[in-house]
Amino acid sequence: MEKELEQKEMKTIFNCWSDAIKRFVDINGRTTRYEFWAFQTVSLLIFILAALIGFCFDLYKVVFEIYALYFLVPATTISIRRLHDMGLSGKWAIPAVILAVIMLISWETDTDFTFLPLFLLLCYISYLYQILSNDGEKEDNIYGRKVAEPDIYNQDSKVFIVFMALFMSVLWIFFLIRALS
Repeated sequence: MEKELEQKEMKTIFNCWSDAIKRFVDINGRTTRYEFWAFQTVSLLIFILAALIGFCFDLYKVVFEIYALYFLVPATTISIRRLHDMGLSGKWAIPAVILAVIMLISWETDTDFTFLPLFLLLCYISYLYQILSNDGEKEDNIYGRKVAEPDIYNQDSKVFIVFMALFMSVLWIFFLIRALS
């Protein structure tokens, strides 16, 4: 009976992603490290699939813009809840949102101004991801109650963090190649 209860409570990465989508405007409460990184990983995989489809049909820019607009709100709210889990203010997510919107606008208008917002966005997201990869507070805090997580979540979180770090590294490499050419 105890194992059945544990398995019912275990969340898959797709459950975490769908929960984040369902709570896409909810900035209250806390999100665990596992839930955050599972959401980021699934969203990245969906983006890669959408990008491949966009490249096949020469609609990459349209697919990217639609996905970016779709992803912006739930990614921001889950980041705010993750910051809350660490006892930090959700205001830390605001610069990333502003830079992402500026980048999308400059990309849409085909200006040469895209370089700076993209550079700053990559810098800030890299910094924010470093913060968000830390453990949350062990006790209840002003943002809500601590949700207990099985140890397997911590192991899975580390895998997701490494995966996203590799992806960010690839983004930096592409950015630098593009900037230097």
